[in-house]
Amino acid sequence: MFLDLYSQHIKVFLAATTDDIASARNDMREILVKAGIEIVECSDKEDATPRMKAADCSLHILGNEDIYTPQASGFNKPAGIQYQIAKTLCGQNFKMFIWNPSGTINANNAYINNIRRDIIENTIYCDKLSPIVFVEDLRTIMNIKQKAAKQHEATDIFFMYNELDSETASGIFNMLKDFQKVTRLALSMASNVDYNTYIREQLTSSKIGVVYYNYAADWAVSFARQVWKDTGGSSSNTPLLVAGNSEHANEKELEIFKGIMECRIDDKLRIPLDIKVFLDKTNQNK
Repeated sequence: MFLDLYSQHIKVFLAATTDDIASARNDMREILVKAGIEIVECSDKEDATPRMKAADCSLHILGNEDIYTPQASGFNKPAGIQYQIAKTLCGQNFKMFIWNPSGTINANNAYINNIRRDIIENTIYCDKLSPIVFVEDLRTIMNIKQKAAKQHEATDIFFMYNELDSETASGIFNMLKDFQKVTRLALSMASNVDYNTYIREQLTSSKIGVVYYNYAADWAVSFARQVWKDTGGSSSNTPLLVAGNSEHANEKELEIFKGIMECRIDDKLRIPLDIKVFLDKTNQNK
C-alpha cells in the first residue's frame, strides 16, 4: 500500500503513550518502518527535547487516560510531558501529529474535546481508524505543503474562526455581510493547507481583522497572537479584534491581550454590532 512516490526523507519522533495503548504504539511503529519513515525515540527517563528537535515531526497516540489537563494523572507521565514539549516546538519547521485510534467513538468526551480545541497551526489531529491510512496521510502532509488556493480581495472585515465554531460563526457572518463587505476563513484543525501567506495578504487588503471563537478559546488566543506577530504587531496597518461568544467565552481568557489589541466578550447576537463599532472606530482613526 505504501508506494515510493516521494524522495524526501522523513524523521518522526514516536512519542510515549499511556499503558492502555502500548500495543497500538507497537503496531504504529511497524507501519512507520514499512513505510520507509525513520523513527526517533527516547527512553522515559531522557529529556525528549533534543531528540524531538532532531525529527521533522512528532506523533502522539491518544488513549483513554487524560494527558492534557494539568491536574490529570497522565499529565506528568512521559506521554504527557512529550506532548507538552512538542507543542512548544510546533512551527514552520516542525509539525505535530495527534492520532485518536478510537475514532469518533470518544470524540465528544471532555478530554478529547480539550485536545481538539487546542489545535494550532502545524498541528494535525486525526481520528481515522486505520493506522495505515493515517501514516499515508502523515507522509503526504510532510512531503507536500499546499498553499491556500484563495486569492485575497479588498474587504472591510476579514472574519476568521476555527471550524469547531462554524455554527455560531456562520450566523455572525450572515448578519455582517448584509451591511459590510466581509471575507471569512474557517480554519480546519486537520488541514495540511498553509494559510500563512493568504492570511497576511488578505489582512493587508482588509480594514480590520476579526478572530472569533465560541468553544475554541485556547486555539483563538494562540492563533490571534501569532497573526498579530506575523503582521507587524502594534505597527500593523490592519487592527485585530478578538471576539468571544459569551455562551462559553470569558474575559479572563483574553487578559493576555490587555493593552495590545481590542477584545470583546458578548452575546453572539451583539457581536456583529461590536465588530461594526470597531470598524467605524478604525475608519475614523485613518
